[in-house]
Amino acid sequence: MQTTSYSLGILLRRVREKGLTIPQFQRKLVWKPSQVKLLIDSISRSYPIGSLLILEKKPNFPLNSRSIDAEIQDDFLPGHLLQQDADYETKPDGEAYILDGQQRITSIARVFLNSHPEKIYYFDLKKIFEVHSSDDETSWICVHKRLPTNPDRKRNNKLLRADLILDQQKADIYVSEYIEDSGDFPEFESDKNAGRQAAAKIKGIFETIRNYKVPIVLLEPDRGIESICRVFETINSTGTKLGTFDLAVARYFPKPDLRQFWDDSLQDNDMLSEFEVGGERVLQVLALTVASREKKYPSATRSDLLALNPEVIFREWPRAVEALNRTYKWASELGARKETLPNHNVLTALAAVLSVQSGDDLSHDVWPDQDFIRRWYFSKVLQAGASQASNYRISENFSTLQNYVSTGNKPLVEDVKLNPETILKLRPTDGRYKSLQCIFSNTIRHDLISGHSITQSSILHDHHIYPKNSHRSHGISKNKLDCICNRIYVLANSNLQLGEGYPRDYFKQLSEKSREAGTLEGLQRRLSDCMIPGNPAEDSWADYFSIDNFDTFCRDRAELIISRVREVVGDSLKDNLPTSEEEILDDD
Repeated sequence: MQTTSYSLGILLRRVREKGLTIPQFQRKLVWKPSQVKLLIDSISRSYPIGSLLILEKKPNFPLNSRSIDAEIQDDFLPGHLLQQDADYETKPDGEAYILDGQQRITSIARVFLNSHPEKIYYFDLKKIFEVHSSDDETSWICVHKRLPTNPDRKRNNKLLRADLILDQQKADIYVSEYIEDSGDFPEFESDKNAGRQAAAKIKGIFETIRNYKVPIVLLEPDRGIESICRVFETINSTGTKLGTFDLAVARYFPKPDLRQFWDDSLQDNDMLSEFEVGGERVLQVLALTVASREKKYPSATRSDLLALNPEVIFREWPRAVEALNRTYKWASELGARKETLPNHNVLTALAAVLSVQSGDDLSHDVWPDQDFIRRWYFSKVLQAGASQASNYRISENFSTLQNYVSTGNKPLVEDVKLNPETILKLRPTDGRYKSLQCIFSNTIRHDLISGHSITQSSILHDHHIYPKNSHRSHGISKNKLDCICNRIYVLANSNLQLGEGYPRDYFKQLSEKSREAGTLEGLQRRLSDCMIPGNPAEDSWADYFSIDNFDTFCRDRAELIISRVREVVGDSLKDNLPTSEEEILDDD
């Protein structure tokens, strides 16, 4: 990796010569005129605008790319840029990809090469003199609609077309003519020296723009895909990671056009849209499928995905997409929702096995024992650090499941290390927390308040048993209130009815109403179903839910949650505490 800088002139020359291109994974220009104006104003003040990340093109690392979105006329280039800069020969003259900086470099080209397809930029010389000394003042940059004829100057020479400032000789003449002849500065008629100083100020700003140095980070393709992606993720000013699917879009475009493939797939497969699945998952399924058919070790690394045969993608894409969609539907039947899905990697392995083993009919159930695969799945996602599972784990799980489907021999199910103390410490971002939410959704059959049946199609609301405002009114920490022990799924009407109420109050009303109706036994079954401790037949039962008893309630409910987990994963559940290493994984 090298760091250097380009003058504005060198940068624009490389753009005009099509030496800098945009990989196909990059989206179109999205900056608003106000953002472009702020960028140009920053350049005029020598403010930093961030570095451009550029990857040199080499035959061993092909990425399909497009030209910068600027309509540059073949015969257009300001005079001074036609000359060789002293250091231009030291700059790479081959083609290169812009990995980070598309918005900035396209905006610069559109302004200073007069190449915006619809707009044209002018600099207001009078306002430059009046307001440029003020910070955050961009009114001197004007945006006009492009017309068949767009003159060098407008409005009594007050507006100077932006690209012309790169021609120093012409720009200096235009500035001097405006200051001296426009009549906009009557105060200079008796003070020629003040007029010369005003002209010098404007010319100095233009000189700052011409001499501006843009920081450049040059990546060598010999470093490999993994290194390039790591650098991109670290440097990218927007914080947007360069994903494997983004690279694949550029790698294979236009045959196949993976971006279009994926957009069409999301339209036709509701589960993929609902869970916001990424296109990389389809490529992982394809890579595992190909490896299985070719009797190779299954692997789904970036390199594997970028080495797929385009013909395989064309042929196998629909099948891989359908297998993924069915697998996410299965996860939803186990209680998962977008915000509670604990792990995408495990589902990717399951989908790949479905794609390989199901024959011509993907609706065919390939699992010898559905109860076992359910237990295996929850044992996987209830592992500490499961949400950070690597590509290696995808391959490992795929191989394990392939052997199970082929031979019928059940694999070992991993031990689940979970106990009440661990449950009390889980945070909502933890994969185990999300897994418990799925178990709640999958195993609670009746609404806590109404008693109505909960089905797979029911719309559930995640409710805090002790309300969130307990943080303000009673000093209970937010972390404690967000504990999984203080969460319950209820139907919409019950959620609305409970609102910010306290459990002591609404459980008292519930028990009194059930006692009057003679349905206390049914209420007890409902409470057990929802993992709520205590016996509503006891007169003091509701007092158990006083705010002072919050910690005891959470600890008692953690015991009931452990019992529910044991119903799902069986004897795989172990009560021993997680190791310190597992706690570290959880905190990542």
